[in-house]
Amino acid sequence: MKMRTVDVGAWTFALGAMIAGCAGDITPGELDGIDDPESSAQQLAEAQQLAAIDAQAAVQREGNLTIERTRNAMGRAETSAPFPIDQTSNNPFFRDFGTNVRTCGTCHVDELGWTITPEFARSRPANDPLFVFDGSDCLPGGVPNPDPTRHSVQMREFANVRIDLPIPANAEFTLAGYTDPLNCPTPPSAANLRMYRRPLPTSNVHFLATLMWDGRENVTESMLGNLLHQSNEATIGHAQATSALIDGDRQGIVTFETGTMGAQRFLQGTDLRSLGAKGGAAYLYNVERPRFFIGINDPFLPGFTNIVFTIYREWEPDRLAAQLGSPRAARRDPRAPIGRGQIVFNTKPINITGVAGLNGPNDGSQAPIAGFCGTCHDTPNVGNHSVSLPLDIGVGSPTPVGGLDVASLPTYTLQRTSTGETMTTTDPGRGLVSGKWADLGRLKGPILRGLAARAPYFHNGAAPDLATVVEFYDERFTVGFTDQEKTDLVAFLNAL
Repeated sequence: MKMRTVDVGAWTFALGAMIAGCAGDITPGELDGIDDPESSAQQLAEAQQLAAIDAQAAVQREGNLTIERTRNAMGRAETSAPFPIDQTSNNPFFRDFGTNVRTCGTCHVDELGWTITPEFARSRPANDPLFVFDGSDCLPGGVPNPDPTRHSVQMREFANVRIDLPIPANAEFTLAGYTDPLNCPTPPSAANLRMYRRPLPTSNVHFLATLMWDGRENVTESMLGNLLHQSNEATIGHAQATSALIDGDRQGIVTFETGTMGAQRFLQGTDLRSLGAKGGAAYLYNVERPRFFIGINDPFLPGFTNIVFTIYREWEPDRLAAQLGSPRAARRDPRAPIGRGQIVFNTKPINITGVAGLNGPNDGSQAPIAGFCGTCHDTPNVGNHSVSLPLDIGVGSPTPVGGLDVASLPTYTLQRTSTGETMTTTDPGRGLVSGKWADLGRLKGPILRGLAARAPYFHNGAAPDLATVVEFYDERFTVGFTDQEKTDLVAFLNAL
């Protein structure tokens, strides 16, 4: 159900709820009054604030934009667009063009960060079009799925869609072996490997340099051309349409996708635009959208800055203390973890090693790269890679570090024809598009806005929450995050 909202101008400040475990560097003496009447009054004010937000109209205008707010477990997200956010069949994004009752909106839901989640999948009835064809683990098109609890494990547990791809005819490798925990009746073959991937959000696509996890829809000289091509491919594929979309419907879908921006707007009771912060989707549309270009802030060109995110600069410790009157007040404030987390993201050194696409075994150099989170998430205030550069950081490994759950994914052992060497992965990634040995396992990094609404994370949904994402990076790259830094980084990521 859609949540109701108020005009963003009606609320200039909301005293936010404490994020669990994110109180900051508070001394024992500072915690003495945490249960006092003032604290209780703050909690009441937060509840009243959210109730007031939900009591207003679900859709409002803010200047040139339509703003739609939706509820998620961490607070409220918002979608902004320069046009009415029409979720009826008048909008081709929500129109059934195929043979299985699916629309783009089947797997791209506004309140779920314009993707879907396992909780959503488990809430759907057995006859929902979500579970047909590639919404099942193994079933081919046209075969009924009477029992999604049995046949759609990947969808119900990870919100993964099945992707069927062959090994290219000119590939530098062959299939040498496999395992299939899903026990599909048709075994994998060079003609068809099954991967299971999260549907990428359809908001913020204006900032994309790579379309699809493996870049297989980067088929023209422009992202607009790629999106027009992909809109038809998705309709023929996922919706099993029997004819191509007409140009007008392709353009309508792409106009909707490129015009919608999505981001978190309230984190529990904390207004992510209070005290000069720039959270929410309107800032993305009005400020970041006009200045974006492919290659902006490229980390391997002169002019790169690791200060990728600045939207919560006013909440970083020095400025928050100045605004609230003292460091002590700033440390107790629920905005403090978000500001500190932005600093961690921007400035924590990361020794980048063994990443295919940068310094993996098949790259020109294996020298470590002295980097930051922003080395691979470099688009300012958006957080994806601003150039098309798929990487393998180890998420597709059959035995990943950091507590990632890949136990139910198939594994594929691939053999290089020129040398006989092998590698085993749960997802060959870009290698199934290019056929190149060096591309195996490489996938793009996604946009980081709107994360709070769309767990689980990574291309295969292997991280159930953002704490697991941070733990993966900490172990994979031996970052050495302190417990406080981990907590603050999670708070920051949730606020995007």
